[in-house]
Parts: sequence; structure tokens; C-alpha cells
Amino acid sequence: MADNNILNDQEQTKVADDSFDTAGFLLDYASHWRWVIASVVVCLVAAYFYISTIVPVYQVNASIYLNNSESQSKDAFSLDPNSPLIAMKSYIDETELEVLKSRNNVIEIVNSLGMAYSYWREGTLRDEPIYEQYAVSASLDSISLSVLSSPITVTVDNGSEKEKFDIEVSTSFQGVSEVQSFDDASLPIDIELSHGTLTLARVSQVPELVGTEKIIIRNPREVAGMLSAGLDIQFAEKSPTIVRIAYSTTTPKQGVDVINTLVDFYNRQIIEDKNRSAVQTEAFILDRLVMINDELRDVEQRLQDYRQAHNIANFDQQVSTNIATQTSTENQLAQIEAELQMMSTIESIIRQADVYTNVPSVTSETALTSIIEAYNKRVNQLNRMLETSTPDNPLVAQLQEELTRDKARILQNIAAVRQSLEARRRSVASIENRSAAQLSSVAPIDKGLQEIFREQQVKVNIYTFLLQKREEIALQKTLATPTARLIDNPLVNGAPISPRKAINYFIALLLGLGLPAAWIFVRRFFFPTFKDQEELQRLTQVPVICEICLDYNKDNRAIVVGEDVSTSIAELFRLLRNNIRFTKNGAAKKVILVTSSISGEGKTFVASNLAVTYALANKRVLVAGMDIRRPMLAHTFGFDNHKGATTFLSGQTHDLEDVIYQSKESPNLYVLPAGPVPPNPNELLLSDNMKEMMAQMRAKFDVVILDTAPIGLISDSFLIVPYTDVQLYVARASYSSKNALKTLHEAVRLNRLPDAYIVLNGVNMATGRYNYRKYGHYNTGGSHSYGYGYTSDTLKTVTPPTAK
Repeated sequence: MADNNILNDQEQTKVADDSFDTAGFLLDYASHWRWVIASVVVCLVAAYFYISTIVPVYQVNASIYLNNSESQSKDAFSLDPNSPLIAMKSYIDETELEVLKSRNNVIEIVNSLGMAYSYWREGTLRDEPIYEQYAVSASLDSISLSVLSSPITVTVDNGSEKEKFDIEVSTSFQGVSEVQSFDDASLPIDIELSHGTLTLARVSQVPELVGTEKIIIRNPREVAGMLSAGLDIQFAEKSPTIVRIAYSTTTPKQGVDVINTLVDFYNRQIIEDKNRSAVQTEAFILDRLVMINDELRDVEQRLQDYRQAHNIANFDQQVSTNIATQTSTENQLAQIEAELQMMSTIESIIRQADVYTNVPSVTSETALTSIIEAYNKRVNQLNRMLETSTPDNPLVAQLQEELTRDKARILQNIAAVRQSLEARRRSVASIENRSAAQLSSVAPIDKGLQEIFREQQVKVNIYTFLLQKREEIALQKTLATPTARLIDNPLVNGAPISPRKAINYFIALLLGLGLPAAWIFVRRFFFPTFKDQEELQRLTQVPVICEICLDYNKDNRAIVVGEDVSTSIAELFRLLRNNIRFTKNGAAKKVILVTSSISGEGKTFVASNLAVTYALANKRVLVAGMDIRRPMLAHTFGFDNHKGATTFLSGQTHDLEDVIYQSKESPNLYVLPAGPVPPNPNELLLSDNMKEMMAQMRAKFDVVILDTAPIGLISDSFLIVPYTDVQLYVARASYSSKNALKTLHEAVRLNRLPDAYIVLNGVNMATGRYNYRKYGHYNTGGSHSYGYGYTSDTLKTVTPPTAK
């Protein structure tokens, strides 16, 4: 056994699966540089067409300042300049941001800007959006538009005459397609659809129709959903008063209008929230004014009738003074009674369990008014929060708890105010009693007149009081100001956010580079083969003695070596012969065994051509077909397989010369066919005739080359190994599996192949990685395969398959 072929246990188990062959992968990748370039070009072209077919999406940005300063609007019944205002931050929290872009608000924007109708101009690769500069407009009545179940597509093109148009309308109704076409139609035109009546009209501001316009009509709610998805509203970092708004749109000018309209609608809604309490109080006052006005009219009529009935003209000064005093007290009592009545009204509203509604603040008590206003603010905030949240929301529950506490405070203050009013009423009542006593001497007629007069004055005072409060509320509504103000007007980013050309081209470049790499990786993972000697040497410690290239001459010959042949493949077989000679004790290595792991790796091809090279070197050479299960050697040299090695081993002949033929390739080359396939191959190889046959071969020939069976399939070759001096294991580039090396390593480890070398067959040296090694006819280009593997005995000629 040769020392240089002894592998330790660690080396014997080294196979391709142990680690990823990075160097081999990179070399394989570089050898396919044409594929890489083609892949990059294809991906970049695909990216170009992708970018060309996608409508650019732009982002419109704006910033809103939330006014936290006190508003100039006033409370319902106070013109106090120090009155607290509703700060914007109390309205805008995380829930308020959702309200800001809620579907109801967005639908108002859609209806205001007519976004249910989108206009496009047809292009070669993509349609371009049109905003405000379309030549033909479409309209559908609001009811039909609100129940639109599927989009309506209208295509408008120029007709054969000026101001004549070819129109096509397509939609579907209840799953049934509906298409209508009109040639050379005049505008305006009404088109009856299942969805309703569609009206198309000419836009006078645009002089002519350029190209083909397309109008897409959608349900406003569907458009609102798309608009809401494109809105991004967030508080600025570390700032509770700045809100950033970003809107993604294919039409930048429309995006600017959307943001401006959104802010306008929101400010309008905030003002309505601020004035909601004032509106309710105003309604209460108007109801009271109507009632007092009717009562005052009745009193005046009674006074007039009383004067006429009793012929009364004037009163003296004393009566007037007493009446004035009593009237004053009665006015005070009436005002106290009115406030007590209001306290009862407020109390009845507050005591409604689990009901939170705005409470009128018609009271002269400043503390109670302040508490009621704070309560009304929280009620407004709760109502807005419930628009986008459920009652189970923790924020809603917390706010309801605060409102419950406010109710308790209001009831406590009402009780205190009622006590104060009761005390005032008792005091004023005592004054009124004294005045009444002084008037007791007045004649009954005068007394009746004064009672009517006093009642009249009370009604007038109450009426005047209510009129004053109504004016204060009107002033408050007039002074209510917006709380959101644009500090950065909507601005369109210069470059579109989608598609981003640089990123798309970069991804296409990476994809173009990555697809070949992925293909190579998958191929190497699922089909783990090796391509050349360098890659094979990284996978095994068994020496690779030579590599045989493909036959580039394309002549379909199984024997590629000849006396006057100097092709690259012939020279490599000569190199293999010399390499065997220069191995340790190479001159003494007379019997050469050629095997492989599986069929198709070219062991017969290598054995045959190696034998020819020895014969051309004036050596008496015998090439023997010892693959007695699937013989092929005879067909390679053009002999039949009717007799051969199995004939001698089975004892049918005792003269080896009877089964040996001289080859026409060289007078020094002799061929021993395998012979007929026996029923007991193993027993024949173990027989004494085998020893005798090998002894005669050694005695009669300078070199004996044995074409044996693959060691990965059967054990026949291991029975022949003891008669050999060197073992050549043939592997085929881009064909043999890396895992097949396990068979070789195991055989070497168990000393079944004591002096083994690897011959790498079928190497494609026309690839880029072999440019530096070309010589002779390597650069003739192309690739050619040769005979290898097994065939049946019925084959008379060899048609070598193409190497993969």
C-alpha cells in the first residue's frame, strides 16, 4: 500500500456536505458571466417597464399649529375677558386624530372636491391623471352616486367631426356587464344606465380634447376609504401643538386641495362644538321669549281694558312711589323665581342617570356657571370620542367618571344657590309686604290698576333680560375662531415616493446578480457535482492524478488517442500515463484497475484510451473487460462479446490466447472482452481460474488495464483489487455527485483501494476559468462527448452521449 494514499479517519470522512464550498461557488458564478450580464440586462429592462407602467405617487406635506391660547369667544352669558377658552389640545388627542381623518369627514372632502369622478388621459404604457384640465366632465345624481355598487368607466375620444365625440360607457349592475357606445355624439348628452342617468358635458375652459380621456366614477365611500388610507396624521416629535399631515396622491394639486379642505372642515367642526352649548341656551331663551311676549301682550291688553272701564288717566306721586317700591320687590321676586325655576330645570337634567347632555347656563352665579361650562366641554369631548370609539374604551369610561363627578358638584352648587335664593326671596318678600301695607289705603280701583301695572313691569323686565342674554350668545358665536392654523402650507415633494427609480433599479440590479447566484446555488444544492480538479481537490484527500477534457473534435469516436493525434484530449491521456509512472513505485505498477462509483462516468472510455497511450509507447498492453455484469469494452473496440474473460473463468477454455484479440488501434494493444454475462459473477472472480488468468496476464504483457464494475453499485471490483498495483477511480465533471465520494473514502479507509488515484473525466476546458491552461487545440471551441457508461450486449456500435 502506498503511503501517500493512506487517509486518517478525519480525512476519510471529508465530503461535500460538510461545508459550503464558497470558492467553488464563486468560480462557478464567474464562469457564467454571460448569464449574469444577460440576467442584469433583463432585470433592468423589466424595472424600466415596471416604472413606466406605474403612475407616480407624490407626497403632499403640511404642518398645523394647534392654538392653545385662550379663544376670543365668550361663554354663553358672560362677556368677561378672563373667561377660560377651549384649548385645541383638549380636542386633539390620539382619538381626535382618528376623528380628523374619519370616514364621515373624508366623505365631505370627497363630495366637496368631486373626487368621486377621476379623470385620466390614456397613454402608451400607463394612463396619466388629469385634475381640473379635462375636456369632458361627467355627473351622476347624488342619490345614484351614493348607492353606486360598481365603478362606471367612460372613454371619450374625438369623433370624425369637430365637437363630435366617440363615447363608450361600461359598468356592471348586479353582476351583469353593461356597455353602451355612441359614435359622433354631441355634448351634452344624457345616458341612461341601470345605476341612474349619467350626464356628459363639454368643459368650456379646455379648448379641445387631446388624445383619449377616461372617466372613472366610484361610490364616494369607496373613494373616501382610499383617501383615508393615503392620509398620515401624527403629532410632531416632542411637540403637543404641531400636527404633521402627509397625503399620498397621484395628483399633487389635488393633494394640496385635500389638505386645505380637511383643515377648513375640521375648523368648522371645532367651531360647531364650541357653539353647541350656546345654541342650546339660545333655543331655550327663544322659547322663553315667545312665552313672555305672549304673557306681556295679555297684560297690556288687560291694562288697556281696565283703564277704559274705570276712566283712569293718572296717579298721584305717592301712589307712584309706593307702586314703584312694590314693583321693584316684585321684580326681584320674579327674577328669583325665574332662577329657582332654572335651577330646577338644570337639576332635572343632571339627575338623569347615565345621560350626559349639555346643560343651559342661564344663571347669575359665576361659580355654578363655570362648573356647568366645564361640564358642557366634557360632554362635547365625550360625544366626539364616541364617534370613533365604543363605550368600552378606557378613555370613554374615564371621561364618564369625570362627568359623573361634575354632576355631583353641579347638584351641590345648585343646592347652595337655592338656599341663597330662598334667603333673598324671604328678604324681598318682607319688603314687599311692608309696601303692600302702605298701599292698603289705596282705593280698590287704584289697587287693581296697580296690580296690572306691576305685572306688566315684571314681564317687561324679564323680556329685556332674556333679550340681553340672546345678544350675548350671538356675540359669542360671532367671536368663535378656528383653533387649527396652517403654519406650513401644503408642499409637494419634488420626487415621487412611488415608484422610486433609484431603488427599483438597484433592486433590479441585485435581482439580476442574485438570480444566477440562486440558480447556481440551487443546482449545486440539489445536484451536488463538481466541475474541475480544483473543486474536486477541496472535497477529498485522495490525489487527483489527472483531468480529462471533453473531445472538441466532434467526431463521435470512442477512441480519441492515436499515433498521429495531438488533440488536447489525447495529450491529457498521455499526461495521465506519465503521471502514473511518476507516482511512488510507478515503474513497477503493471496492473491498473479502472473503476468508478456509478455508470456513465466514463471508466471504459478512460481505460480504453489509456491502454492506447501505453501501446503507442511501445508497451505490450492488454485491456481487459472485467465488468462482467454489464460488458462494454468489446463494443468500444469493435469486437463481439461471445467469448472473453468469463469463458476462461468458467473453464470453457484453458488457453487465454483463445479469448484475446489484437486491436486495430495498435499492434501492441490487445483486448480481452468480458464475455457472456454469467449467472454467478462473484464466484467466478473468487475462483482459482481468476488467479491463473491474472498470472498469465502479468507474464505476457507489459501493462494490464482492467475495466471493472463500479464500486458504488456492486463489490466485484474489490475482489479484483488484490491482483492490481494501482487503482484509478474515474469521476465525471458536472455529473458525478459529491456524495459519491463517500464510497471512495470508505473504500480507502477500509484499505479496499490501497493505492487509489482519481481521474476527473469530462472537464469542459472551454470555460473562462480554463483560459490560462489552454494549449494545443483547446481553443477550437465547442464541446464534444465520448463513449462511457454501460450498454447491452446487443449494441454493435458506440454512440457516446453528450457530457453534461
